[in-house]
Amino acid sequence: MPLVAMTTPAQAGKQMEVALQDEGVFVYQEHYDVDQAYRLLRNLGVTHLRMNILWWQAVPSAQRTQTSVPANIQYDFSTWDQAVARARSYGIQVQLDLAGDPPAFACGNKRQPYDCDGYKPDPQLFAQFVGAVVSHFRGSVNRFSLWNEPNWYTWISPHNEAPILYRQLFQAGYAAAKAANPASEIVIGELAPHFQRNISTPPLQFIREMVCVNKKLKRIKGANKKCTGGPLQFDSFSTHPYDFTSRPTKPRPNPDELTMANINALPKLLDRLRKKGLIKPAQKKFPIYLTEMGYFVSGRRAVPEAKRKQWLIKAWQLAENAPRIKQMLQFVLVSPPPDSPSSYFDTGLISSNGVLRPSYDALRGWIQNAAATGGVIRPGPCSAC
Repeated sequence: MPLVAMTTPAQAGKQMEVALQDEGVFVYQEHYDVDQAYRLLRNLGVTHLRMNILWWQAVPSAQRTQTSVPANIQYDFSTWDQAVARARSYGIQVQLDLAGDPPAFACGNKRQPYDCDGYKPDPQLFAQFVGAVVSHFRGSVNRFSLWNEPNWYTWISPHNEAPILYRQLFQAGYAAAKAANPASEIVIGELAPHFQRNISTPPLQFIREMVCVNKKLKRIKGANKKCTGGPLQFDSFSTHPYDFTSRPTKPRPNPDELTMANINALPKLLDRLRKKGLIKPAQKKFPIYLTEMGYFVSGRRAVPEAKRKQWLIKAWQLAENAPRIKQMLQFVLVSPPPDSPSSYFDTGLISSNGVLRPSYDALRGWIQNAAATGGVIRPGPCSAC
């Protein structure tokens, strides 16, 4: 199978990537025909698929529950090998998010996955995992995010220590990734958008705490002890600008929250930190990816479909118009069935019985128009079509 051309930060230019994520369909093939889903992706104009590899999932069951570190840690990537190969055959690039929960032996309290709640994961064991993934997928995947929503209390804990714990995880993972493949693109962030006391730290505050500065960007007391290892190095940045029940142009009450309404505050802050020598991105104008976005179709936060399609298109327009945004991602293609554990988070463009919603048609039309004017890129050649 010919290798799909990789998109690097330098090559991305001003054209925005069109991304989507739906683990139930494209990784686990649980509730929809995967080839039909790929045809719908290409019809939509999707260029990139985001997939998660949760650390514990890649460790065989015989090892993932051990509380002592195995002498020879094993990994099984076969599930993602198949998913990546299928995506590439449809001309769609894959980016992998390497996240928790850790296996028990890498959890700070030695609890089992999902009981651990990201409690003080071991940075060096995470680095070993990252190096194994990047090495394994060399030649087929080039973009890797390290962790998911570290500012959310169940992804890294204790919550009040999460910014520094994440900094340590990322530094170890970044070094391991570059050792495995110096050309790999390593993405930091993947931040949840809002403030909830003791649950979610707002993104801009989390970023400041990750580099040990206050609101005025002055170094905090004890910064030299907390923020070790020099400037924080990374290639790209990502965040999740959801605002589930409001139009995308409505500002949030907390200025440190990050949605489409204030998305340009992110590069502004990061550029100031770069100039102060607190972060060291691979290039001055590094890419920013919006790697989860969508509006609910069910549950207490459901948005009426007529309004949902309008808000969705407006969000994509805002992303295209933001100079530093290089990717926008729709989270979920096909709604999971009502009895699915994933049904609580239903932002699907297609109903569980296969009916295309008006939001799908509206987004497809917008993407086609944007591609015609050079606002977004198009999918690669399809050998499976």
